[in-house]
Amino acid sequence: MNMLHEPVELLGEIEEVATNAALCKRLVMAKTKLDRLERDGTCKDLSALSAARVEFALASRALADALIAQELAEEVDLS
Repeated sequence: MNMLHEPVELLGEIEEVATNAALCKRLVMAKTKLDRLERDGTCKDLSALSAARVEFALASRALADALIAQELAEEVDLS
């Protein structure tokens, strides 16, 4: 194995972990807000509830896309 490429690979893994952590945090925050709005029976702001649902969906898709890309990259590296 060429040792010159090892630090670059490690930096890529660190960036990947940081990106996944940020996407996980985004998803958790979106879910928390959505749950809070859905539990609040007095909430009359349907646009806020709709926006929270959209953000949750977008955050879910972003995390899923990142995990799929990571899985595909690992498959390419293995071959």
